[in-house]
Amino acid sequence: MKIIITFFSIVLAAQISLAQWNRIERIPSTIIFSVHFNGNNIFVGADSLYISRDRGQTWQANLIAGQQLDITTFIQADEKIFAGTYGQGVFLSTDDGHSWLPFNSGLSGFALYAKTFVISGDTIYYGTDGGGVYFLKLLTTVWQSYNQNLPSNYAWTINDLTVTNANILASAGASGFYYLRQKGAPEWTELRIQTPQGTYTTPNVFLSSGDTVFSGSGAGIYRSTDNGYNWDSVGISSLPLNVVSFAKQGSRIFTGYTRPGDFYIWFSDDNGNNWNFMEHEFHFMNHLYTYDDKIWIAADDGLWYKQFNTSSVDPLNGEMSFTLEQNYPNPFNPNTKIRFKIPIVTNNNSHSTFATLKIFDVLGNEIAELFNDEVLPGVYEVEFSAKEGFASGIYFYQLKFDGFVQTKKMILLK
Repeated sequence: MKIIITFFSIVLAAQISLAQWNRIERIPSTIIFSVHFNGNNIFVGADSLYISRDRGQTWQANLIAGQQLDITTFIQADEKIFAGTYGQGVFLSTDDGHSWLPFNSGLSGFALYAKTFVISGDTIYYGTDGGGVYFLKLLTTVWQSYNQNLPSNYAWTINDLTVTNANILASAGASGFYYLRQKGAPEWTELRIQTPQGTYTTPNVFLSSGDTVFSGSGAGIYRSTDNGYNWDSVGISSLPLNVVSFAKQGSRIFTGYTRPGDFYIWFSDDNGNNWNFMEHEFHFMNHLYTYDDKIWIAADDGLWYKQFNTSSVDPLNGEMSFTLEQNYPNPFNPNTKIRFKIPIVTNNNSHSTFATLKIFDVLGNEIAELFNDEVLPGVYEVEFSAKEGFASGIYFYQLKFDGFVQTKKMILLK
């Protein structure tokens, strides 16, 4: 076991913290497929439609066109809201979701199984589960096939679509391919994302901004800065997890990894160059969203959210709060870092006191003491190395200081 202590001087600190997860109990459906946020309105797609018109305070159930349907995706263009369903195609509302009409002209068969929408200018692109890709000009009423030269045997099962400044990208099934089409071009180009190990990975999900596009898969996160032609590995590729969602809030990018029974959330503030661990919970994630200073999860056991609490502290004008941060990386093997912040003790003229940082197993047994020393106000970092004598699993680390106690969970994966 290796322990390294680093002391940081007090600086202007901006941090993100999260309250407890909350489940929207007023939505009785367990599996949440999709969510759409617009102003005060929240539209939730499950085995029916649920709408809140007061930012999630109250909810009402709505049947689309009098039917109970699995609603898998939404998109909005001005006053038009499109809802994609699994098996009954697309429905349109022009009155803020109060009424809905089928909007399936040009669609049939597997094209009625909606997976995703993306919009570019005056055009909506629509990806399906088995019917390929379609597009709709917003001033028209007929969907048109966009499947020219797209192989029907494995490329019509769309995972995700995205649009960059120059191109449209489609990922399909588990083929190992993705497809790129220049805007206005007559055909798709079949391409691959190669991993550092020389294999190929199929994107599950995309996130685009201008010429930059991120791809998430079972082999981690990849980034292209040339509209989707070339890719570099930029994130967390060593874990046995699938990237299933991206979300963005300002310049911060969030990504959600999942496997049966639990999910993990990371974020990046530097366009994907570095990723910071944020959260690990035990629900299966379908999609990740940010809205109204909250992070939202559409999961297999309901709609969940947590409140962001963003604070800035100037040490010249205010006191720094007692904080134990999430270890990073997490999960880890074998090294991880734990950072904590010690405030000024106002009832102590010397401003110093003792702090301890210990690790416990899931049974509550103390298995390591990382820190036990007198401290001055500031930011401290401990590096913990679990090379020998530690099995894979969940551990807890606990900081005690001047009557305060805080405990967090960490995961060792060997």
